[in-house]
Amino acid sequence: MRPSWYPVLWVFLPALLAGFLLFGVAGRDAGRAQGPVSWRQGVMAPNGDAGLRFMTAEGGFAARQGLGLRMVAFDDETLMFKALMAGEIETLEGSPSQAMIATSKGGDLKIVGCSRPKLGLSFFAHQGIGSLSDLRGKTIGISAPGAMPELVARAMLGRVAIELRDVKFVELGNDADRVRAVAARKIDATVAASDFAAHTELGLKNLAHANDILPSFVSDCIVTRGDLWRKRFDDLVGLLAATMNAYDHALTHKADTVGLARRIAKLPAADPMPAANFDEMISNRSISPTLELDITKLLWLRDFLADERLIDADFEPGTMIDRSARERALARIKGP
Repeated sequence: MRPSWYPVLWVFLPALLAGFLLFGVAGRDAGRAQGPVSWRQGVMAPNGDAGLRFMTAEGGFAARQGLGLRMVAFDDETLMFKALMAGEIETLEGSPSQAMIATSKGGDLKIVGCSRPKLGLSFFAHQGIGSLSDLRGKTIGISAPGAMPELVARAMLGRVAIELRDVKFVELGNDADRVRAVAARKIDATVAASDFAAHTELGLKNLAHANDILPSFVSDCIVTRGDLWRKRFDDLVGLLAATMNAYDHALTHKADTVGLARRIAKLPAADPMPAANFDEMISNRSISPTLELDITKLLWLRDFLADERLIDADFEPGTMIDRSARERALARIKGP
């Protein structure tokens, strides 16, 4: 025999279920109402491109996606990747080559979008060097072994048949440190951001623009850990949507972008680098506001790393690429 209260339960059960559902939604909304979700993104030390790199956080675009985004600057890209894998940051904007190398050694990383499909770097030397071919036997400054400046230098030197044993690499800090060392003739050359050429007083010789020689070399991608991709996917989508909106704004508002670069990098008003960087990014189409993922270029990068014996030739980049977060982000910014 059913209890006497059994029919009453069926009367009130729908209302109880609705109440629980509303409570759950209200709880999530209340959590959001308490403040934005914390998110940390690694970037390289700010220079003339700081207006572009920091617009997502400083322009309010991350906040509109419910994220409290803090940019964490690094002088050394290898340290930035170590910080990501240690859980000290949630994402980074950096070299996909480092991501591939780390993943091939057992790391669990995901490339979710690429912001800079082209290199905005140049091979600088002092006036005593005539061409790339003249770098045989010379000293070249890098930030750290395996980081972007060294990898690009190795690739560019390979195009003029100069091998690793033919040059000497020395670690000398970030772009600004290395460029000053070239100007002072403490080293012979370095790979650094092309906009340092705007400092004509340094007397740098631009031996070659990296993108002219290495058109398939992807500069920067958004990289995260596999565990975060699985557990915080919606927040990751929000970051990508914010990044897309931020780059779109930055590329169409030069004054805002240049002004932000000066503030973040603490550059004087007369410093020509922010404007030079902006103009170069526009003219070379070096930024992808949609964070395009070109598997062809990433396969080229895999082959280059394999030739340099930094990765196995059979490593498959596709296993660490996620397109779904980017697609969700694109749909979010386009709206219904």
